[in-house]
Amino acid sequence: MRLKTLFLIPVLAVVVVTLVSCSVLLPTPEISVEALYTQAAQTIQAQLTQQTFGTTEAQPTQMLSTPVVSPTRQPLVTATPTSTLVPSLTPTKLLPTPTSMPPTVTPVPVLCDHATFVKDVTVPDGTTYTPGAEFIKVWRLRNVGSCTWDEDYSLVYVSGDRMSASRAVSLVETVRPGEDVDLGVDFLAPSSQGRYRSYWMLEDPDGNVFGIGDDAESPFYVDIRVQTPNESFALDLATNMCTATWRSSDGPLSCPGDSDDDEGSVTMLDSPELENGRRENEPAIWTRPEETRDGWIQGVYPPYKVKEDDHFLADIGCLEGYKNCEVLFTLEYQVSGGSVKKLGEWYEVYDETITRIDIDLLELEGKSVQFILGVTGYGKPSHNNPFWLVPSVRRIAPTPTPVVYAPPIEAARQRVAKDTGIDPKNIIVQSFEMTEWQDTCLGVNLPDQICAEAIIPGYKVNMVAGDNYYEAHTNADASVIYWFEL
Repeated sequence: MRLKTLFLIPVLAVVVVTLVSCSVLLPTPEISVEALYTQAAQTIQAQLTQQTFGTTEAQPTQMLSTPVVSPTRQPLVTATPTSTLVPSLTPTKLLPTPTSMPPTVTPVPVLCDHATFVKDVTVPDGTTYTPGAEFIKVWRLRNVGSCTWDEDYSLVYVSGDRMSASRAVSLVETVRPGEDVDLGVDFLAPSSQGRYRSYWMLEDPDGNVFGIGDDAESPFYVDIRVQTPNESFALDLATNMCTATWRSSDGPLSCPGDSDDDEGSVTMLDSPELENGRRENEPAIWTRPEETRDGWIQGVYPPYKVKEDDHFLADIGCLEGYKNCEVLFTLEYQVSGGSVKKLGEWYEVYDETITRIDIDLLELEGKSVQFILGVTGYGKPSHNNPFWLVPSVRRIAPTPTPVVYAPPIEAARQRVAKDTGIDPKNIIVQSFEMTEWQDTCLGVNLPDQICAEAIIPGYKVNMVAGDNYYEAHTNADASVIYWFEL
């Protein structure tokens, strides 16, 4: 028994060793390339999630530690896959790369002396003046430089029409950076009709000139129109447009105004195109009401003393092309601050015709009145573009009624005109009367002529031509006429 037992021990040992050897030599499970790609993709996604949200996902070493990849597969793992779904496993390529760096901001240097235009305080561009009129132009400027302007700085003329202004005007106050200042110059409108512009800039104490614009090298200017009033008019309301005070339903308006302003505007037109297709060569006032339903515009002129035979005349209508124009024109007046009274109103639509206004001002003779031009819009707001063509007060003497003389009287006038060579229109009959002459000479002492006594009905006519006076005697039918100079 013992011998058998001893024999079994070695046998069992061999069996155990064999089993262990078989266990060790079992084949290692092989991992597919697809599985490795899947693990890599999951690892990248985990890292991106961690970078984005800050969570603690498994690291690539943790996910690939088991099972161990066979050395013969290693090249397949490290090679960059052709699929766009699997990026490289190189750790540095997993970090996000900024697309661009923020631009470097270069500070813009601020000029020492630099201005910017704010607005025209007085005299908007295109203001109309009569020849020789005095006016003051005021600009509002802002100091946008880094240096303070003081009394050693000046406003200086640089080009254009100087219009009798001083070449330099010193500043009278200190203007610090960021502050506004109103600068004015006295001008005299030229004597000739036309358009004039004068350019100005600023000058520092060293004589360096600067102005407005990005480089401080641009001038600012005053722009006016000189219009000669029609000498045949007692009052030219077109030329004197800006002497009136204008306002719309939105509020006060500048004169001249901006024709694109929704609040309304008043503008001078030198050669307006009218709805009847005509282009006029006389001035018109373009009065645009506020661009709203029932918007209105109104101009109140300075007082004018109405004289004998004065008439208000104007042509009114809509400008060419504004076919939805529908407006109401009104002409009113006010005497010495009294109540406003109406002289007339006219409803106008775009119908390719214009209306002539002619109002006899006889009832206002001797009174100082303020004329008021008004327009209210009822059509399409952007199409309400009415005009007053040559609005004016003109002195129109009444046309005399032609005198029709009795045939004998007219015959005597024509005979004197023929014998003296005077135009019959210049011979005026002062008086005439029927009479009975006592002789055949009709009461005229004629040399070398025998006058027989007779009763002859006829006329005695007294006439004047300039400084000459005449008397004519006729019979009843003027077949016989004698005349002589008194």
